[in-house]
Amino acid sequence: MARGENMIRQRLFRYAVYRNMFLSFVLLTAAMIALVTVVLFTMFSWSTAKEVGKISESMLKQNSAVSSVIRDQIYNVGNLLLSDKEIVNALLDKKADPLKQYGVFGTLNRIQSTYPFIHSIGIYNGSNNTYLNTKGITKEQEKELLEEINSKNTTYFHLFPRRISVASSPSRSEDVLTFVLLPSYYSPLSSKGAIVINMSTSTIQELIGGYRNEAVDSLYVIDDHGTIITHSDRARFMEDISQESYVQSILSSTSESGYFTRSIDGSKSIVTYVKSKDMNWTFISVSQYQNLLFNMQTLRTTALILALACFVVSIFLSIWLTHHAYNPIRHLLEKMIPLPKMKENRRQINEFAILDTTYAEMTERMRSMESEASVAREAQVLQLLSGGDETAFRRLARDGKGPFFLAAALLLDSQDGSPGGEDGELQSYSCAAVARAAQQMLEPEGAWVAAVGEGVVAVILPIKQNRPPIRVTGMLEELQGEMLRTLRVSVTVGIGTAAQTYEELRESFDYAQSCFRQRFFEGKGRLFHCDPVVAAEKERSDAQYPDKREKRIIEAIKLQQRDKLEKEIDLWIKEIRDYNYHEVMFFMNQFIGGLYKQLNVHTVKSRESAELFLGFTRRITRFQTLQETADALKELALRLCSLSEESGAVRHAEVVDFIQMYVRKHYARPDMSLEQVAGEVKLSRSYVGKLFKAHCELSFNDYLNAVRLEKARELLVSTEESVQSISEKVGILNTTYFYTLFKKHYQISPAQFRSQHAIETKKAQ
Repeated sequence: MARGENMIRQRLFRYAVYRNMFLSFVLLTAAMIALVTVVLFTMFSWSTAKEVGKISESMLKQNSAVSSVIRDQIYNVGNLLLSDKEIVNALLDKKADPLKQYGVFGTLNRIQSTYPFIHSIGIYNGSNNTYLNTKGITKEQEKELLEEINSKNTTYFHLFPRRISVASSPSRSEDVLTFVLLPSYYSPLSSKGAIVINMSTSTIQELIGGYRNEAVDSLYVIDDHGTIITHSDRARFMEDISQESYVQSILSSTSESGYFTRSIDGSKSIVTYVKSKDMNWTFISVSQYQNLLFNMQTLRTTALILALACFVVSIFLSIWLTHHAYNPIRHLLEKMIPLPKMKENRRQINEFAILDTTYAEMTERMRSMESEASVAREAQVLQLLSGGDETAFRRLARDGKGPFFLAAALLLDSQDGSPGGEDGELQSYSCAAVARAAQQMLEPEGAWVAAVGEGVVAVILPIKQNRPPIRVTGMLEELQGEMLRTLRVSVTVGIGTAAQTYEELRESFDYAQSCFRQRFFEGKGRLFHCDPVVAAEKERSDAQYPDKREKRIIEAIKLQQRDKLEKEIDLWIKEIRDYNYHEVMFFMNQFIGGLYKQLNVHTVKSRESAELFLGFTRRITRFQTLQETADALKELALRLCSLSEESGAVRHAEVVDFIQMYVRKHYARPDMSLEQVAGEVKLSRSYVGKLFKAHCELSFNDYLNAVRLEKARELLVSTEESVQSISEKVGILNTTYFYTLFKKHYQISPAQFRSQHAIETKKAQ
């Protein structure tokens, strides 16, 4: 036993890990014991307070029945008095007859003796200004009450808590609740008559005091104004406590009963209340929180003793746990440091530092070995795919897990369209990271992974069937997602065909790389499966260049129609989307050449347009997707619009001016047409028509007809020639058509125009 204690003491003072483990166990158990003790004590006290609150609420609900009893008794006394003829005559008597008053006095004493809870009864007759009271209280002593009665005649029942003087000893006073009944509210009695019934507050206190228990510190009743009606402390009678926060909470509450905790006079207390249904009374009980548990101190002491006992047990338990948990570390430490050296070294030992140093050395050696193995494997993959001998393939076939092999290619999608990206070092790091992640993920499947080119990682995977397993496809998709989340690198994956020979494996890798062309059409970061048959059929497709769409794009550039230009480019891209990559690249170069030729860039003074074309042709092979190409085409076309807008506007104005002059000069030619004019300016018919309408806001034919009609009107006025002759002279051989045009333009026929002009000329002379 002593030896074990010495061993534990030695380990505590010498070994840092052992000491930390022991202290951690002790602190953990101590914290758990304290937490459990506090939580259980809190829950117990809370549940006790809850039960006390419910009990107090139930008690107060029973107390609230007292108000109903008192109210009913007061009504009974009032009805009994009003059924007595002498009382009614006393209320109606306009003269103060002593004999009648004596009879009334006897009746009141008899009724009072029947109800012991009544302190005194009084009759007030306002007609003769007399007041009778069984206790001998005079009218002068009740002056304030009688004035209050005269001012309140709206209801039958009134309550006034007050102090009254004792008739036999004026220096003494009694606390009473005065109930005033006004018979005139229900009967034809005098409106100045009243029955006054005084009840001692001690009677009410005796009625509700029987429900008190040791947990309740105070039990009292307040009215709806916050004034105390009855209280165990007589000095607090009629005290206004409406400003107390807990009273305000009770009065403002819509609930008929309830309980809550509140700090009252510096002590945490539980407040319970019940509102009477028959009277405007609220019954309240206040109990200090610390008195709810009668054995609170005993409970606290017991809980503390139990906690300390548990803590002592936890110390022994911590020693046992530390001893058994430390054994693996001790055995590992003894293997790293010989036992004689540990005994010779008497100073304190930090096991973590020793383990960390040893692990770092082992990791460095393993990393060196792993690096050498990785370099060797990459060299084998490069040799296997670059066209060397079949030695590497035979080794792969010997070590492989299946008769078939699958080649896959992983391509890093750059951001700027270049194969390697702008930052070559970053590209190299990303490529190495992708290769390492692929190796770690596919290593259980027997995969060989190596970076074989700029941004390209090759994967050779042995498989048991002649088609890619679904789990391998899932792993590659998971690799894509992981690279995108961690490195923000998009990776496109191409999967080749199953192979059994060395040549088939190389073809499989070529097929996998050919999948990257699909990325051009479908976007980056995808996984593609190669199908050689479909690819061959697509390569043999008959490509037809959309030259009509190209003409519309050129027209839109010339006419500065930017919205139409973007729409036409989208349609042009849509028409070439179904062709293969090489055909799309051919169409792209043909399109750029057509733009360069049609827009006459070489004749423009500024070299900026030519530089735009040159820059686009340099970047055309670097676009990774068709969408990137379409966006670049739109940017090029819009910049060409901006550059040629000013010079084009001048040239367009010159073309339109030439056409107008040509029409005014040759309007008489019947064969005058838009085609003829377009030939004169060496532009297409449709382009000239749109250009002319854009500048003149009317079509070429409308302008030609306007010029011809203007000349015809001049001839009608200046000559006597026939309308048919004039129509032919202005180039319109069809006279009927001439009539129609003239009337439509001037709202009058040629003959009417000539006659009207002649009449106006005579009038002017």
